[in-house]
Amino acid sequence: MKNFMVFVFGLLLCTTVWAQQRTITGMVSDEGGQPLPGVNVTVEGTTVGTVTGPDGTFTLQVNENIATLLVSFIGYKTQEVDISSSSNINVQMELDAIGIEEVVAVGYGIQKKVNLTGSIAAVQGEKLSEKSVVQTSQALQGIAAGVTVTSDNGKPGSEGTTVRIRGIGTLNDNDPLVLIDGVASSLDAIDPNDIADMSILKDAASAAIYGSRAANGVILITTRRGKSGEMVVSYNGSVGFTTPITYPVNASAWDYMTLYDEANGNDLRTDDGVPGGVIYGTDKINTWKNATDRDAYPNSDMFKETYADKAAQTKHFLNFSMGTDKLKSNTSINYTYQDAHYPNSNYNRYGVRSNNSYKMNDFVEFGVDLSIRKTLDQDAAHSGLDQLMRQPALYPTRFSNGVWGYNYNGDPHEMMRIFEGLNMRYETWYETLAKLSAIITPVRGLRINFSYAPKLNTADIKTVNKTTNLYDYQTGEVTYTPTGMANMSETRNTTKEDDVNILINYDKSLGSHDLSVLGGFQYLTNDYNHLNAYRQGNDFQKFEELNSYNPVGQTNAGYSTEWALMSYFGRVNYSFNSKYLLEANVRYDGSSRFASGYKWGVFPSFSAGWRFSEEAFMENIKWLDNAKLRASWGELGNQSGLGSNYPFALTIATDQYAVFGDQLNPGYAPVDYALNDITWETTRMLDFGIDFTILGGKLDATFDWYKKDTRDILLSMPIPSVMGYANSPKQNAGAVENIGWDLSLSHANTVGKFYYKITGILSDVKNKITDMGGLNPQVDGIYVKQVGDPINALYGYQADGLFSSFEEARAYPITQWGKLQGGDIRYIDQDGDDTMTGDDRFVIGNPIPRWTYSLNIDAEYQGFDLALFFQGVGKRDGYISGWYAYPFSNASTVLEQHLDRWYEGNPNPNAAFPRLSINQHSNNTQPSTFWQVSAAYLRLKNVQLGYTLPASLLKGNAISNIRIYTSASNLFTISDLPIGMDPESPFSVQRSYPLISTYVFGVQVKF
Repeated sequence: MKNFMVFVFGLLLCTTVWAQQRTITGMVSDEGGQPLPGVNVTVEGTTVGTVTGPDGTFTLQVNENIATLLVSFIGYKTQEVDISSSSNINVQMELDAIGIEEVVAVGYGIQKKVNLTGSIAAVQGEKLSEKSVVQTSQALQGIAAGVTVTSDNGKPGSEGTTVRIRGIGTLNDNDPLVLIDGVASSLDAIDPNDIADMSILKDAASAAIYGSRAANGVILITTRRGKSGEMVVSYNGSVGFTTPITYPVNASAWDYMTLYDEANGNDLRTDDGVPGGVIYGTDKINTWKNATDRDAYPNSDMFKETYADKAAQTKHFLNFSMGTDKLKSNTSINYTYQDAHYPNSNYNRYGVRSNNSYKMNDFVEFGVDLSIRKTLDQDAAHSGLDQLMRQPALYPTRFSNGVWGYNYNGDPHEMMRIFEGLNMRYETWYETLAKLSAIITPVRGLRINFSYAPKLNTADIKTVNKTTNLYDYQTGEVTYTPTGMANMSETRNTTKEDDVNILINYDKSLGSHDLSVLGGFQYLTNDYNHLNAYRQGNDFQKFEELNSYNPVGQTNAGYSTEWALMSYFGRVNYSFNSKYLLEANVRYDGSSRFASGYKWGVFPSFSAGWRFSEEAFMENIKWLDNAKLRASWGELGNQSGLGSNYPFALTIATDQYAVFGDQLNPGYAPVDYALNDITWETTRMLDFGIDFTILGGKLDATFDWYKKDTRDILLSMPIPSVMGYANSPKQNAGAVENIGWDLSLSHANTVGKFYYKITGILSDVKNKITDMGGLNPQVDGIYVKQVGDPINALYGYQADGLFSSFEEARAYPITQWGKLQGGDIRYIDQDGDDTMTGDDRFVIGNPIPRWTYSLNIDAEYQGFDLALFFQGVGKRDGYISGWYAYPFSNASTVLEQHLDRWYEGNPNPNAAFPRLSINQHSNNTQPSTFWQVSAAYLRLKNVQLGYTLPASLLKGNAISNIRIYTSASNLFTISDLPIGMDPESPFSVQRSYPLISTYVFGVQVKF
């Protein structure tokens, strides 16, 4: 890290001017002739430039051979200004209502935004990089309508982020396809600073060109490339820290004992209502509370003692970009470090990306892209932090003389395991990706593109489990000796992919007619290899290598799998006068994962658009700048639910035995049955949309309504037991429906020297299962999958408060569970048979977010810039369970919120928790509305404040731009959830790795 910083700052100090320069001055005004501050003035084809000051003036040093400047500002047309004969210029900007030349990445190409007929959300790379997140997937949250992003923990480098595009479409894998420069990857495989732009293909019309991998939507990422005439070095670096947002608060030792006695009295209560005896008693509790010797009378909080309030993080990104008419190159180096909030744990990521192209002549161009990524993840609590939070306060963590304490059964506790590194996990991830391409343009309008992209991923995982003794803190005698042995395992997973593409594009314009035709072929192979080794027993545990462990009893295992995908695809676009727009796509996919006769699938789509703002009858409507109606239909495929690369084949076991001639003989036999007529899941989507821009580009809006039906969903279906197989093979049997809409509104304006932009996004989707292949409702704990309800709907009983007294509980005419008493949950008998049974359960909630929304506010004034980002969910149901709901469960602790419970001293029928129980009385652990909570929330997701130094201060220096900034994420949340639960993960307490807030300070420099 130190060497890296020395290199960066050495580079900054040693940079010099590359050519003889001259000074360009000028002033920029708006459409009314008023000075316009904050306007970008750059050298054409480069990122070298400056911004106008408060009075609209600028000064810029350029090379002598520079002839053209580009003057640009949001909401105005970009001006090309000739400076070959003048060093002082005056520019008056013109409003640009719709950005008619703006292009958007689509499948295997680009299109003008105004000509799009599908539903595509375009995101500029700058909007992603300004959020200062470690993982790119987090930066996507709230950026686009119809895209839901959640994180369920704050573990460094592995935040458990999920991305869903327009709901949950299948009972299997719902992850979207992510393509980086056309190669399948993941969102977190790229640094946000490397992204030039991102397109999210939300409907079938835009995604069908990717066929069988596009059912869950497609995310296209285009990385930065060099531009002609530029030579730029830029640096973006930040340092900061993270803090946990929320976590459970442990009750004191005396509160624990008090509530334990209370729970024990409830469990031993007689049929006459008399409570049972106590374990600790008032005298002992008071002695413990008033004691000063906390070695003898501990009052610990293991989580707080282990989990630091702050953890450091830093990010650095260095970019080199240059270009001529023939050669263009862009190379970046990035480094990220994130410390954990507990010892012996951190995350490091290193990355290099280089995009290069060489144009031999007007007919042939070659490209060589290379990406290398390495991550190091060291974790001393890889099994989670659950045990830290479960530890009751009356057990010691560490005595005052440094000797470690113990848990409730006398074993080493989790804090010791973390601090001493007794259970370590080391994961090293390597990714190397190359892309070789050639573009041939034999005649005007015809382009042939060949590309080959090999990718190699390797994950090396080492798990080390050590043993240790425990000692009496006063005598030093051994109080605990481990019975098990130290052990270690090493795992290596290697994936190699080869991706070959051939594309043929032809564009032709005849007067008002524009035609574009695309044809392509893809061949993709995937080879996976797994290898594992294990040993146990080591007298020298300091050496974390397999050879230091005893080879006696060692085990190893390994296997490999492979799959391939072959595809033919095409697209036709037609436009008449940029007014009437048509598009048709088709993809013909063949997969090795299906049996012969079922390998191939056809995935078509059709879409149309009408820019009615271009009609003659709209000419007099001056406030309407652009308006377009869109409609699309298409089919997409999915094979991710197969669970195997060979689901059509019987599983043959080699360890089967049979009796022949009174002897047991080894042999082979099929153990899992398979059906060979399974095929693709198919998603059909219908979409209607409208886009419009009014008031000179000051207000922009997009609205889409869609219906998304997924059929032939792969389900595990039972087969007759007489067949002799115990498994339930996959069959195409299920169906799911999503109906929803997306709305995006944006307003931008400049008032004097103040520029602002406000963007609001609102989306909703209704999800339900429409077919389960005849299966009965599939109940799994608090969840159910059944026809007519959302996937994994909450399923339970209807609670009706708490019994206020022992007498009321015993007099209740409905039979519930066990012997009831005051403080137990009362349930409503739905079927009227006076007995609570499974037939009284019904759908009580929906875990799928509804009414997702976000608000972006951007402002600029005299070099200062401010960005505010709010994000939230209007409707979602969560659920409290486990030891957070039931104190003392599996020897767990008591939390402060458990003090608000029903007890005889305060028989509140509306208490937050029912009466306490050590044995967890089954009546109160039933799934019900009592434990259901609202997971709706509003969160200030990100704030960034920056300042760009005036160009006059940099005059005569090699540095063309300096911006300093500070950023913070997850600053506050409005939610009704109890303390310790986060609305982004509303089905469990934050017991693994609490979600975090981040505060950073950074600088951006351009040369």
